[in-house]
Amino acid sequence: MFRAGLTLMRRVIFAACLLVLLVCGAEVGVRVYEGVTGDTVCRPNDVDCGDPLKLTVPSWSFYQELKPSAFARVECRDTDSEIELRTNSIGLRGPEPAIPKPPEVFRVVVIGDETILAPETPESDHFCTVLQNLLQQQSRSKVEVINAGVPGHCPLTEYLLFKQRLMSLQPDLVMLHYDWSDAADDRKIRRHARCDANKVPQSCPNSKLIAVKKVRPQDVWRQQFRLVDWGLSTVGNEWKKKLERQTAISRDVDTNPYAWLREERPQQNVAFRNSVRPIVDLAQLCRSSQCPFVLLTSPKPWQVSAKCSRGEGVRLAAGVAREACFSSREPFNVLARFAQNAKIPFVDGSTVMTPGQDAEANFLRHAPRWSPTGHRRFAELVGNYIIENASGPWNVPYTPQNVQPVNHSEPRENLSEVNFNHGKQQ
Repeated sequence: MFRAGLTLMRRVIFAACLLVLLVCGAEVGVRVYEGVTGDTVCRPNDVDCGDPLKLTVPSWSFYQELKPSAFARVECRDTDSEIELRTNSIGLRGPEPAIPKPPEVFRVVVIGDETILAPETPESDHFCTVLQNLLQQQSRSKVEVINAGVPGHCPLTEYLLFKQRLMSLQPDLVMLHYDWSDAADDRKIRRHARCDANKVPQSCPNSKLIAVKKVRPQDVWRQQFRLVDWGLSTVGNEWKKKLERQTAISRDVDTNPYAWLREERPQQNVAFRNSVRPIVDLAQLCRSSQCPFVLLTSPKPWQVSAKCSRGEGVRLAAGVAREACFSSREPFNVLARFAQNAKIPFVDGSTVMTPGQDAEANFLRHAPRWSPTGHRRFAELVGNYIIENASGPWNVPYTPQNVQPVNHSEPRENLSEVNFNHGKQQ
């Protein structure tokens, strides 16, 4: 009896020692792998649809911004190629703009989020480049179209970005692209905004900069042992995928960023109304600077067809079900009525990107953004609108406008007077 118990104890001790050696060997193996490859075993969950390059950093002024003077490469799976992306000293994609602006240059600034940044599209095929070439063909002066797209931005942060940084570019024309993810982005960051007595945003510090981070015991273990970090990351990613699938098929507007597009009266959605509110402030700021302002929009892939942008993990990462299609025209009509009543020129890209048998060709398969074809079609629509309706070096006669100091004494337009329900679409 005693010998049997002793034998069992030896086997248990041997098994325990073997398990410890296996764990230690695995820990050493993981550390060697990460040291040799420079990669990490804790891979992120699915794809990052907003900032695949990880170039955004927290900002004290407008929540987040692109790293200035940075360089990155992004893999475009649709074309099986690498796209080089560079930012200039003010944190915008593209070459360094001259400050102050040369008098012979007509400068257009396009503000938006990751749709305008378009990291998977090379500069030569980008909306801003195509638009610049189109305007240049009709212009006697040099035309510059500056890409001011920042991942995760919405009109709230775009207003702050323009007010605090982009006005130094002395633009002759400002265009803001309203993306249909802006309602969810605004709901996410609005609570961090600092406003004056008139509820005009003054700053929007990132929560990562103002929050006091507490060191948790599991964080210490994850820093000391790579196997623990690997295991917790794997379990966390699987749980996150499960929650994302539930969110993608839910119509709950608090979890699904696009479910409100199915509503019969989207103008009554609080998140949507809050998201367009800063557009009026930005338009007023441009008017006071004697700079024309134009509002743009275009459909998301899932507003065109259930077949658009169905690459693996793309729709799930955006919170959209694989077969979802938000085909209602009412959101576009509501935004058009808002622009009309706010006296803001409006260009609706859905008129050229939704109809036709090849509508899916306007979007990438492995990213929820425009394809080179979509960039070209939207640029042609916007370019024709500008040439026909905006004052510029393509008009005769034309007098260049100099940016004047902002007159803060002018009364701010009251958004309550901007009616979403009346007026016809432009």
